[in-house]
Amino acid sequence: MAAEIRVPKLGMSATEITIAEWMHGDGERVERGEVIYLAETDKTTTEIEAQASGIIRQTGVEGTAYPVGALIGTIEED
Repeated sequence: MAAEIRVPKLGMSATEITIAEWMHGDGERVERGEVIYLAETDKTTTEIEAQASGIIRQTGVEGTAYPVGALIGTIEED
């Protein structure tokens, strides 16, 4: 089963985030709690951690803005 990577709500006024940088490449293994990408709003940059361990599959593109709740990847759990 795959765990979804969705854009989190960061702050009261943020309606979208930009993926500043993926910290792992597509197809790489990640562990729960590792930083998987940097989320950027107009006010801050936040490290987002993996909620599961497994193989990361990215659908979100660095430098692109996504609305809160958007699916930007999955983690294929072992």
